[in-house]
Amino acid sequence: MKRKLSPLILSFILLIPFMSIAMSLQQIVQGTVYDNDSGLPLNEAKISIEELGLETYTDQEGHFEFQNIALDRFTIFVERDEYLGQEIHVVNLQDPLIVLMLKNSIELSEVVVTGKEGNKNGTTSTHIKRKALEHMQATNLQEVLQLAPGGLVQNPDFSNTNQVAIRQYAPDNLGSLGTSVIINGATLSNNANLQLTSSARSGSSAGFSTSSGGGVDLRNITADNVESIEVIRGIPSVEYGDLNNGALVVKTKAHKEPLQIKSRFNPKLTQFWAGKGFELDKNKGSLFADIDYTQSYDSETNKYQKYQRLTGSLQHTYISNSTNKWTLNSTLSVGYAKDSYDMDPDYVSDSVRTKSTDKYIRFVNNGSFDTNALFSRNINYTLSVNYAEQRGYQQQYYNADITAESYALENSTNEVPYLPSAYLSRMWVEGNPLNIHARINNKFYLSFGNFNHAILMGAEWKMDANYGSGKTFTRPPRNTSGAAYRERSYKSIPAMHQIGAFLQDKLTGHIKGSKLSITAGLRLDMIQPFEGNYTLNAVSPRINTFYELPIGLTLRGGYGITVKAPTLQYLYPGNAYFDFYSLNYYSSDPDERLALISTRVYPTANYDLKLSKTNKYELGTDIQLHAVRNDRLSLTGYYENTANGYSIATGLNAVKLANYPLYTVSEAPDGEPPILDDEVENRTRFVSYYAPTNNINRINKGIEFDLSLEEFKTINTSFKFNGAFTYTKSVNNDPYILQNNLADRETTRIGVFNSGRGSVNQRFVTTLRAIHHIPEVGFIVTLSAQTTWMDKDKYVGYNSLPIGYIPINTEETNPQIIYLTEQEIQAIDPNADADIYLPINEAYHIEEKWDPLWLFNIRLTKEFKGGLNFSFFANNFINHRPLQTSTRYPNTYYKRNIGFFFGSEISIKL
Repeated sequence: MKRKLSPLILSFILLIPFMSIAMSLQQIVQGTVYDNDSGLPLNEAKISIEELGLETYTDQEGHFEFQNIALDRFTIFVERDEYLGQEIHVVNLQDPLIVLMLKNSIELSEVVVTGKEGNKNGTTSTHIKRKALEHMQATNLQEVLQLAPGGLVQNPDFSNTNQVAIRQYAPDNLGSLGTSVIINGATLSNNANLQLTSSARSGSSAGFSTSSGGGVDLRNITADNVESIEVIRGIPSVEYGDLNNGALVVKTKAHKEPLQIKSRFNPKLTQFWAGKGFELDKNKGSLFADIDYTQSYDSETNKYQKYQRLTGSLQHTYISNSTNKWTLNSTLSVGYAKDSYDMDPDYVSDSVRTKSTDKYIRFVNNGSFDTNALFSRNINYTLSVNYAEQRGYQQQYYNADITAESYALENSTNEVPYLPSAYLSRMWVEGNPLNIHARINNKFYLSFGNFNHAILMGAEWKMDANYGSGKTFTRPPRNTSGAAYRERSYKSIPAMHQIGAFLQDKLTGHIKGSKLSITAGLRLDMIQPFEGNYTLNAVSPRINTFYELPIGLTLRGGYGITVKAPTLQYLYPGNAYFDFYSLNYYSSDPDERLALISTRVYPTANYDLKLSKTNKYELGTDIQLHAVRNDRLSLTGYYENTANGYSIATGLNAVKLANYPLYTVSEAPDGEPPILDDEVENRTRFVSYYAPTNNINRINKGIEFDLSLEEFKTINTSFKFNGAFTYTKSVNNDPYILQNNLADRETTRIGVFNSGRGSVNQRFVTTLRAIHHIPEVGFIVTLSAQTTWMDKDKYVGYNSLPIGYIPINTEETNPQIIYLTEQEIQAIDPNADADIYLPINEAYHIEEKWDPLWLFNIRLTKEFKGGLNFSFFANNFINHRPLQTSTRYPNTYYKRNIGFFFGSEISIKL
């Protein structure tokens, strides 16, 4: 490990010093940024030089400056909250730049309320600004993906966890876990989420709402304080680690703004938000504060399942006026979320009730320092600390058979008490995850002839731990299958550490009037470098390139490897416990009862666990369709193969032969426990449980397109047409093991079936948006027509014939597979070999195909004088929900499309 680290660490040490080397014959690039309407200077505007990878910010007077710039031809990007970004192409700069910024306001002739495709940093992404979020009335981050190519319009839903998966048919634990969520430079981590009831019994699931085993629950993050979001769909920079699919890079509001109050209502949701930005005394920066309260019910008629959210944040931004400019941004966020399912008073027979809460406090500090040295032009750092209290609760009333319960934690046979015939089971899961993230990077550039090299190098460290009391209960859920629950503390689970180092070169230059850009980098990751059982290393090369021709045509391509670390749940799962009756002698007289339970314990940790790795390929083109108008068409094809995807499942390493004693009663004296016979029978049971594994192989591939047509002045309308063909194939790499318990014979064999079981899903969806804009009256309306042209799925790898079987051997503990020859497989008789034959419904071999489907939606926003705004949306406003017959099951009908849904928002700026 040290040998692998030493070259990167050595180069980092050699290049990071602040070498104030004189650089003659190089110019100073400077300018001032103003508000176009008021003429006042704009502070805290971000200025970046694309070719050199340099960034700085304007001071209180709106002034910015780059020292020692050797180029005479480069591109400057100017960005600031609530303003339209500007791209300035500079050739032979002589005088200071004067930049006039236009607010992204409905009252202006130019306004952006949709996502904008781009690859400014070398990766395919969708950029979404504040006005787009306000126009769509986004209640959380998950909803913003509707604006990306192929994103489906969905009704707001807080009834379950909102997880995200980029370039995938549908979200799931693996896809969401591989999508990184980054807010103000800090990565939100779900690696220490252990809110589950028993990984050995039910994997990542629980009786209460939880995102354990998957990605961040986006319901808990308000979208109203968001300034911008970049949805990275392509190959990310090597700066981003611990991901597979892509990333959501979020920047929240940080500048002076008037007090804004919002109220949002729809049939399921009530939300209030308020935020205000303050300009502090001169040279003390600015402060933005906001608070959000949201309450949502499962449906208009079900008030017993609800979700509540309360969040607040303070963000301070400071920019020094010194030559070596220092930019500091600090954010303190707090939040509380509660998801509860209460008892319906009209149906309380089983007393089922669940609740999950999540309280957190998060501090993020990131800064930038302009060093202006040869090998260190700019230093950036991020430090974040997140501490949470996660609480899960479930209860159920049992009133069936009388059972006994063991609490043994080791292999043993014990006398145990009987439980009442009716009792209330109550279980708590209490986690206290702590996530710490630190990153530092260094930026500088080198020039050789016509080519420039923007160098990025850095390192980061992540720590995820959980200090909660874990799982406790008054009495566990009833054991009916042998698999049992046990209490477990999380405090003894080791923390997970990740160390990463990265180096990247962005080469830019011109060849015969055409611009060439190649971003190539290498990332080294080490997971648990201090734990002998789990020391996992990965090297991830990534490259993005584009070639821009003078005719308005850009060609793009890329390749990269991304790696996602396992979470604590996969690294340190709980043991599997099985309780078997060695004697069950129940009498109406308590003194005459005797219950003996044999407990068998199996560790479920998988020390062969590998890193989940994705190979990503991409080709694309951007076409400027008009010489004057900014009409543009983007096409992107991609192929992504994720190997060793994480899952908690039953594989060959999670099946055992459990041997335990079976006692019989020889005498039953009155008023005393029974006397046992001296002869003891040995009983064998086949048991299976869930354990961490890398059994998922997934392929995501597809084609995305985005066509943007600027506003046609005669009709005050612009058009946006985008879509995607999405293909997802996900298969299980482990053999399928099935125990068929037959009524007419003793179980002697366990069937083992082929690996490769899974599904293939395909969808082609397009969305046409017409944005009608009347700036004179502050009005904008968006009509969208989303068409699902193709939607089909099929099962693959399902076979009724086994490839082998496991004999139940009373002498063994670890099962052995006896593989069948091809001749023996074909000779399997469904009746005679029913114990190892798997009947499969013929419908499983039929591909499900759905007819094309249309969805029409409307969104409108009206800005009144005095700062009053009104917004309204209606999804599926013509209530088109056709009843369609299933291809797979012809007698089954489905009402397709989301239901008609509407909502409104009122906001005022004071």
